[in-house]
Amino acid sequence: MRKVVLIAIGVLILQLGFIASYVAAFHQPSPHEIPIAVVAEQGLPAGLDADTVAKLNAIDGTPLSARTASSTAEARDLIRNRDVLGAYVVSPTGTDTLITASAAGSSISAALESIFTGIEQTQNRQFVVRDDIPVGIHDNRGLSGFYLAVGWVVGGYLLAAAIGLLVGAPKSRRDAAAQLGIFAGYSVLSGALGAFIVTHLLGTFAGHWFPLWLLGTAVVFATSVFTLGLRAAIGVAAVPIAIIVFVILGNPSAGGAFGPNVLPDFYAAVGRWITPGIGTEGVRSIVYFSGTGLGQPALALALYSIIGVGLLFVFSKSRVASPEIEKSEPLPVF
Repeated sequence: MRKVVLIAIGVLILQLGFIASYVAAFHQPSPHEIPIAVVAEQGLPAGLDADTVAKLNAIDGTPLSARTASSTAEARDLIRNRDVLGAYVVSPTGTDTLITASAAGSSISAALESIFTGIEQTQNRQFVVRDDIPVGIHDNRGLSGFYLAVGWVVGGYLLAAAIGLLVGAPKSRRDAAAQLGIFAGYSVLSGALGAFIVTHLLGTFAGHWFPLWLLGTAVVFATSVFTLGLRAAIGVAAVPIAIIVFVILGNPSAGGAFGPNVLPDFYAAVGRWITPGIGTEGVRSIVYFSGTGLGQPALALALYSIIGVGLLFVFSKSRVASPEIEKSEPLPVF
C-alpha cells in the first residue's frame, strides 16, 4: 500500500504539472516582438519608413520588432527566408498592405491583423491583408504538423519507457548496441509510416513524403534514445522525467497554431529545443518554406541523439554473471 500511495502521489504531481503548464502557456497569449518589415512605396516623403518603424517599435508592450525594407519584393523575400513574420507596405493611395505568412503560425498572422487594425483606426487609414504563405487547405491553422510531431515524440518515449520498464536497462554494452539497433529500425519505420499517413492517406502534406520521413526518423530516434540513455543513467526515474520534458513542457512550448512570438517568454525560449517543438518547426520548414530554417532543428536533434547514445554506453556496464548463471546457458536479453 505504501508503494501504491507513493505512485499515486507521483502521478498526481505529473497531472497537476500537465494542467499548470498547458494553461500557463495558452491562457493569455499576447504578441511580443513579432519581427516585421516596413516598406514605404514611391511617392511618399523620404524617411517615412524609418519614422513608421520607430512608432511601431514604441508601442506599449513591444508587440512588434520592426525594420525597414527597400521594396515590397525585398520584404517578401525576408518572409520566405524567415527573417521576418510579416510586412507592412505604406501606400501613397491611403490603402496600405499587410503581408502575412499564416504557415509560420496562424495566431501570429491574426495578432498582426489585430495590431494594425488598431493602428489604422487611429491614423484614419485602411489596409488590406495578403497572406503570402498560407497554410494548406487540409492543414487547419497549421495544427497538422504539430500533431504529426507529437505523434512521433509519443512513440519515441513510449518505446523507450516500455522497454526500460519491461526489459530493464541494458546490462552490457552489447545489450546497449542491440537495443540501439532496435530503436534505429523502429525510428525509420515510424518516421516513414507517419509521413505516409499525412502525405498519401490524408493528403495533408502531399509531395513531401521523403523529407518528412527523414525528419520523423530523426525526431523518433532522438526522443527514444535520449529516454533510453536516461533510463540507463538514473533508472526508472527516467520515465517521469521524459514525461515532464516531452509532454508537460514540450507540447505546450511547441505552440501548435501559436508561434513563439505569442507564447510566454519561458515557453518561447525552451520550445525550439524540445522535440515536439523541434518536429513542429521542422515540418513547417519542409512543407511551407522549402527547407529554410531546418538548421536549428537538425542541430537540436543531433544533440539529443549524441547525449542519449553517450549516456547509454557510459552507464551500460559489463554483465557480471553469478556462478549459477555461468554454468547454464546464457539467458536471452529479450
